[in-house]
Amino acid sequence: MIRYAILLIGGITCSCAGFKNTPKYELQNDYYYYHQPGQKPTRVFVTIKADSIEVTRTNQTVEVVSGVDEYFVKKTLDVDVMSIAFKYRPSSQGFPRQLNANFNGNVFLGYRIDRFWLDFKKTPTGIKKQLYHKAITLGAFGGIGSTFISPWTTNYRTTDEYDGFILSRGVATMIGVNNLTVGVGVGWDYLTDRDKAIWIYQNKPWIGVTIGLNIN
Repeated sequence: MIRYAILLIGGITCSCAGFKNTPKYELQNDYYYYHQPGQKPTRVFVTIKADSIEVTRTNQTVEVVSGVDEYFVKKTLDVDVMSIAFKYRPSSQGFPRQLNANFNGNVFLGYRIDRFWLDFKKTPTGIKKQLYHKAITLGAFGGIGSTFISPWTTNYRTTDEYDGFILSRGVATMIGVNNLTVGVGVGWDYLTDRDKAIWIYQNKPWIGVTIGLNIN
């Protein structure tokens, strides 16, 4: 069962990674919603050139005010490989609250908004252009992981100590700055082995810090 779960996540990762080679945090030749300060967003096609960005709307170039900040927004389906850096588990059946950092791997599927901001700043040597990027994504995730099983985490109904195999699912929201994507998730774990009926955290909620890597 563990082998099949790992192969499933690996297969999804490899297949999705082949969709696009250009990361989402880079402005590229594609459709965006574009505006400058005081304007309403307009759907345009952006063409990246060696020293400029060309903005075109239905075969008609959009009038761009030179030297004024430009904004580009893109809304897409988001597929990430995601890890829970650590999980906070509330107190359960008299056992103290826990902060766990066990192995886990997840696939995240959500709705993502990327915002690019081309900033123009006047300097003594001329106008300096700087492109910034931020993103926000909201969605659901599922995956696999391990958890420590012991007499204490089973309310003393077993004497064994071992790492149990769990299936995880939940929801998360993440913020991206360039190639770094971090956020917060709420999830539930399902222990798959013989002690699932006595594990004190079975299907109980936890809160965790998420780290994502976009693969589409």
